[in-house]
Amino acid sequence: MNRRLFLRGLGGAALAVPFLNSLGRSARAQEAPSPRRLVIFYTNNGCLTNRWFPTGIENGTGSVTAASLETTQADGKPRTLAPLAPFAAKLLFPRGLAMPLNGFNNKVDGTEYFDPHDQGMGSKLTCAPLDPGGDHWALSHSLDHEIAQRFNPGTNKVPLVLSVGNAFTNVKGIVSYSAPKTPYAPVTNARTVYSSLTGLFVSGSGTEADYRVARGESIIDLVSRDLNAYKARRMSGADRKKIDDWLSLLRETEQRVIPSACTAESATALGVTDAALTEAGYPARGGGFPNNEKVYTLGSEMMIRLIALTMMCDSNRSIVLQWPGFVTFKWDGIAHTHDHHGLSHRNGSAAVGGQCVSGVIEQIHEIDRWYAGRFAKLVKTIDSIEEGGGTMLDNSAVMWLPELADGNAHNNNNLPIVIAGSAGGYLKQGVSVNVAGGKLEAGNSEATCSSGTEGENNSGNTGSSGGTVPLNKLYTTLINALGAGMPEWVPVDRFGVSDAVAVGFGGSGPSFTTDGAGKVTDGPGISKPGELDAIKA
Repeated sequence: MNRRLFLRGLGGAALAVPFLNSLGRSARAQEAPSPRRLVIFYTNNGCLTNRWFPTGIENGTGSVTAASLETTQADGKPRTLAPLAPFAAKLLFPRGLAMPLNGFNNKVDGTEYFDPHDQGMGSKLTCAPLDPGGDHWALSHSLDHEIAQRFNPGTNKVPLVLSVGNAFTNVKGIVSYSAPKTPYAPVTNARTVYSSLTGLFVSGSGTEADYRVARGESIIDLVSRDLNAYKARRMSGADRKKIDDWLSLLRETEQRVIPSACTAESATALGVTDAALTEAGYPARGGGFPNNEKVYTLGSEMMIRLIALTMMCDSNRSIVLQWPGFVTFKWDGIAHTHDHHGLSHRNGSAAVGGQCVSGVIEQIHEIDRWYAGRFAKLVKTIDSIEEGGGTMLDNSAVMWLPELADGNAHNNNNLPIVIAGSAGGYLKQGVSVNVAGGKLEAGNSEATCSSGTEGENNSGNTGSSGGTVPLNKLYTTLINALGAGMPEWVPVDRFGVSDAVAVGFGGSGPSFTTDGAGKVTDGPGISKPGELDAIKA
């Protein structure tokens, strides 16, 4: 085959190696759409829902302002999301959503199983039932793996899943799944993440491939029309194989190119250095694991910086930061004697009902507000990094997703969810949207234990009604939000195994059949496909 004709058919020197360094950097950058990412901030044990949602928004739909996040309630009680007030214009509250398969005694292969915490972890990102036997793992892969498989550049097709502090290796500590009955454990050591990025650092001026990979493009994709026209020519099978082999080699070479923003200088500017890692409790060699106080303060800040650096290096477009649920808060002015899980039950233990812990409502609010501060820190850090014509936050969807709505009621309807960033202009911003229609409540989290005195009876009636649109539709929207930034993207209309939703607990639930290895082969599937059009820009 004539080499000159081959290159001309593929768009000429656009595919030659080395790439065209003579092109002006500014011109290339101006043409470049930035990569889109999904970051999930995952917390356990629910919250005080009546203090969480923005105020002054009737029935869940309206504009979100700084005042709606800062203003106290009519009774003078402080709001949880006040730390997010500076970012009000970049926030989206999708109201009225529920996790599928919660509230049921789901039956799999003839056996029923239900545990609200297990489902809140295992079903939340998978939209799948749990295995009723063994370790109760989820029976499908999770959203973060779907995103990584579809959109991660290069050969790395798994998400970056992080946990602050020690992570449980059981169903109550795992939110990510790579396949049915295949949990994906989070990374707990910040130094491990840092080490994986330092090998990607580059120096000097970038090549054409630097800029194209940085914005999520492939050189091959950019000349796909010429490539397809050339491959349509009559040629022998041997020649066609040569083209495919050459393209595979080029793709492999291209995937190893790292964005020019991924530098040691960028890491230092973010505060990610060897010394800072050691100070945060992650020594270079040995030294044990940092205590809760250090890992939740300095350690969590380091994880947030590493998320930003990972995004700058474009080494992962699917990131999860999960927080353990069985932690006693004793830092940043908080001095609790019961762990978060026990406080969410109002009685200080794993049991339900019973008598209220003294001051439990304000203790829960302290935790909620602390997490709001961490989420605000994450949002601020990502928003501080310029990218394209805006910031890295503008090209991302950074979502705070809870295990439960109210931890005492263990309900998973009317979920408190907030998304920062528009994912490249795909999502609305500065608004709260009732995707369910009809009446929506803020919740009744203070319906019990509100007196603050020890020994008050905990009635447990702290949930809310309504808000049963399945999370599958939000996840489908997020997948398409990232996909819209890719060439020749074909929108998807579903995610997950099932979108069956219930509000209450107990009773007979849906039945599923598996192939014996964990893959669901029969049962209620996706009955309401499609996106949440109401939250799209």
